[in-house]
Amino acid sequence: MDRVLVIGMGGSSLTAEVLSSLLAAANIEAKLSLAILDSTDSEQVALAAKNYPPEKSLYILASKSGGTAELLAAFDYFWELSKGNGSRFMVTTDAGTSLEKLAKDRGFRKVFNADPNVGGRFSALTDFGLVPAALLGMDIPKLLNSAEKVKKVSTDVHSAGFALGALLAESALAGRDKLTVMSDAPVSAFAGWIEQVIAESSGKHGKGMLPVPLEPLAAPEMYGSDRLFVYLRQTGEFDGNVTALRNAGFPVIEFPFMSPYDVGAEFFRWEIAVSIMCHILGINAFDQPDVQDSKLRTIAKITDFQKTGKLAEADLVNINDVKAALNAFVSGAQTGQFFTINAYVPRNQETLDALQSLRVAIREKTKCAVSAGFGPRFQHSTGQFHKGGPNKGLFIQVVYDAQNDMEIPTQGMSFGTLIRAQALGDYEALVAAGRRTLRVLLSSPADLSKLVDALQ
Repeated sequence: MDRVLVIGMGGSSLTAEVLSSLLAAANIEAKLSLAILDSTDSEQVALAAKNYPPEKSLYILASKSGGTAELLAAFDYFWELSKGNGSRFMVTTDAGTSLEKLAKDRGFRKVFNADPNVGGRFSALTDFGLVPAALLGMDIPKLLNSAEKVKKVSTDVHSAGFALGALLAESALAGRDKLTVMSDAPVSAFAGWIEQVIAESSGKHGKGMLPVPLEPLAAPEMYGSDRLFVYLRQTGEFDGNVTALRNAGFPVIEFPFMSPYDVGAEFFRWEIAVSIMCHILGINAFDQPDVQDSKLRTIAKITDFQKTGKLAEADLVNINDVKAALNAFVSGAQTGQFFTINAYVPRNQETLDALQSLRVAIREKTKCAVSAGFGPRFQHSTGQFHKGGPNKGLFIQVVYDAQNDMEIPTQGMSFGTLIRAQALGDYEALVAAGRRTLRVLLSSPADLSKLVDALQ
């Protein structure tokens, strides 16, 4: 075995992705190559199977609850692919979960039990992050000592986490409730981790702060007074932009990030900060009520499909007819609102580039913050904020019909059906929460560029 595939959603897998990316950017050779699978898109699952075949790979199933639909679908697929070879699988989960029982029944190589008192999005420095770190060959004491340094100075009024948390909360209360995270390329993966810990912790009861990570930068006049900026700085490639923003009166918080091991300190700082921010805002940072709503709606859609053999689709606008609907939707935005693109397509460089172009096109028309996420990945992070945060969002959901679909062994449906059920459940949860939403049906992921053209 020379490679590792971590299968899991949200906080259970994001840390592994961050660590792998940081090492690669620093030209530090990992002991094993590592990637994550946090999608039910058939193209993405097929690509993971191609790049991480059973004869060369170790599969880590990572889930706090042990019952995540995406994880179980992927497990069924890779279990059949590996011909039931339990030595190719490990598990990270809480003690007593159905996933732990599955691992023991099927003879998995190892079960790691994480601290049950630590929620998934706060689990970076538990087994969910440390097991992948060890497999990558990281110096674990060095990583933890980085966090310990921040902890040691966090026992009085000079706490780095308390200071950041208070600043985030007071900014949100003052109307700067869009946290725009800029990042130099080598440390950009950490911006996605910040997004999930803030959005899933704070978006409740109509309160919270929207993280807007890696939005293409613009001139200061394109931003409104609802922005607070964070700059993850290593190479200084955005120093000029930061100076321009500060000269225009925008607050910018700068964090130096000189080594991959600095991430230990940043995990700790941001986990404390988010807890403090939520306390000041009067929010429970440690639950996710609206994530569960989407899950239950998805389960209902799957049950209907298994009974009838079809999904009851709703309110889809075909890509060929989207121009009028999209322009009308975008033109309805008001100052202080935001857009989110929920794209149920494979996550690759082509779709990333198309989404970035679409974010810029919408911002140029509206001057609103624009975030974007891949489904169902975002449901386990920003999905909570979408339904539970301030009702300032306009949501564009994008789906497509899978061309090369694959059956999920033992589940009586394909990955294409599962991801459409997830998209439909998510859409219904948005509507139930009173959110304005436009659904668009693409003929293929390449059609994302047509949405940009439609706004020209």
